[in-house]
Amino acid sequence: MKESTPILDELRGMAVFATVVRSGSFAAAARALGLTRAVVSHHVRALETRLGVPLAQRSTRSFSLTPAGEAFRVHCERLLDEASDGIRGMELLRAEPRGEVRLTCSHHFGHKRILPALLAFRRRYPAVRLHVAMSDANVDLVSTGVELAVRAGPLPDSDQVGRLLVCEPTMLCASPAYLRHAGVPRTIAELAQHRWVVYPPSQRAVTVMRGEQRSEVPVRGDVVTDSAASRLVFVLAGEGIARLPAYDAAALLAAGELVRVLPEVETAALDIYLLHARRVGPSARLLRDFLLEALPVHG
Repeated sequence: MKESTPILDELRGMAVFATVVRSGSFAAAARALGLTRAVVSHHVRALETRLGVPLAQRSTRSFSLTPAGEAFRVHCERLLDEASDGIRGMELLRAEPRGEVRLTCSHHFGHKRILPALLAFRRRYPAVRLHVAMSDANVDLVSTGVELAVRAGPLPDSDQVGRLLVCEPTMLCASPAYLRHAGVPRTIAELAQHRWVVYPPSQRAVTVMRGEQRSEVPVRGDVVTDSAASRLVFVLAGEGIARLPAYDAAALLAAGELVRVLPEVETAALDIYLLHARRVGPSARLLRDFLLEALPVHG
């Protein structure tokens, strides 16, 4: 077996000496370390030889520190404390977080952005149970026991905390078939003459910006839906124009299945928030922080 290097012998001797000091005797230190009294004495003597000064005055029943031993014990005890702290820190890192957390989010955004993040969370924290409620309704957190909710802004005033999760660009889109049939709008004013897929049902207008010009375009159509997933299906089927988030539109625009309408105009970004009570449990706090890190604010 490879022999110990001098520095390892010294570190071992320092740890043994600190244990002797804290235990109050060589015999007590031997019991604490699982060594014989002779081995403990050997380590301390070897350390004294290396340092060239006595560290303790020994008798059959007790020992006392020399001035050099009193000065040196501070360093030895610090070494022992640092080692203990390091080991405890690693034990905490190794310990698996446990518990459960309840989260709600919409079907469409949930499938697009939240579920992939939740799968990554499960890979990192497999002992945390997830209860995921996919619903387009605004679930009441208090009455249902849900701890985290993913919701589109703006948020109503409440005692709950809203953290911006994603700021998703949006754009006006339609299918090639719809534009062939209805014509391509060339101006903001022409948008009002077109059919829209209305989402959500309360929508009455879409705000568009061109430079400093800001306009409210009324939206009317024969299809009104409360589902973002349905909105996309109807737009692809040629039912009209809609304001779509980039996570829906980007790949379909690249594939030619959608066309961006009036690409020179801008529409408001879709702000998605993570909503929770002011105080949450450790599992919910763990998931909250994970989602805020996994989903950067700018999508």
